[in-house]
Amino acid sequence: MKKNFIICLLFLVSEFGFCQAPHITEQLTFNTIRIETDKFVGTGFFFNFKVEKDSTKYISVIITNKHVVNGAKKIFLYFRKSINGNPENGNASIFEIPNSNQTVIQHPNANTDLVAIPIGQILQQIQKNNVSFYTVGFSENEIPTDDFQKKEFKTFEEIFMIGYPNGLWDKTNNMPIVRRGITATPSYLDYNGKKEFLIDIAAFGGSSGSPIFQYNDSGYIDKRGTAKFGSSRLFLLGILYAGPLYTVDGEVIKSIPGLSSEKVKSEVPMNLGYVIKSSEILEFKKILK
Repeated sequence: MKKNFIICLLFLVSEFGFCQAPHITEQLTFNTIRIETDKFVGTGFFFNFKVEKDSTKYISVIITNKHVVNGAKKIFLYFRKSINGNPENGNASIFEIPNSNQTVIQHPNANTDLVAIPIGQILQQIQKNNVSFYTVGFSENEIPTDDFQKKEFKTFEEIFMIGYPNGLWDKTNNMPIVRRGITATPSYLDYNGKKEFLIDIAAFGGSSGSPIFQYNDSGYIDKRGTAKFGSSRLFLLGILYAGPLYTVDGEVIKSIPGLSSEKVKSEVPMNLGYVIKSSEILEFKKILK
């Protein structure tokens, strides 16, 4: 897959038009959005559904996990402003929406931890105030099928995750945190019979809803051992939703004479993450249409 082709796919801003595309690594960081509620901090990312096969119109949404927003009264979305079609680095523009069936669409499978937040009305509303938001959305073209992955992907591949682990971010520049890891189970297989796979990466609260993608910038070696020098490829593999923990028994030692020690238990991350396959995003298209 050619780099220029990827960039053209990614720099679709919304159904309202185009912008001058920054480097693809910048686009990938601009793809995420910080989400806060009265209960949780999480990650979302922009995704564009094509309305019709040959249409130039898109339905733009934010994808995140159900548990990020469910139970909250209000949702705060940290957008990036656009100046003359280019991204503005600086404090986020916070847009508040109510948490309702009109603003948040639940995944049709009750056991799939995903929601979609349509942003078309938000973009229209802020445009009336002569303000523009800069959004970079993945498209359906970046979602690989299991059959394609089985033919092209190795058992373990390098992956990237962008989000807000434990709420950590560059507030001054409204920038997320980038992490790197590998697939811990093949992304083309259904882990324990579910539409998900595992990744070997440090996963913390706040990263929920982060996009997991495979990106090779200047070359890669395919499953057949063929070196693709100078070629680039980008695929949206899935969405992080959880990470396993293990319990450690310990003891707090008191240094003051006469005080006894205390038994404690703590939960420690295993540096693994559960990822919902990106193909599950396509289930929203039936509802959005």
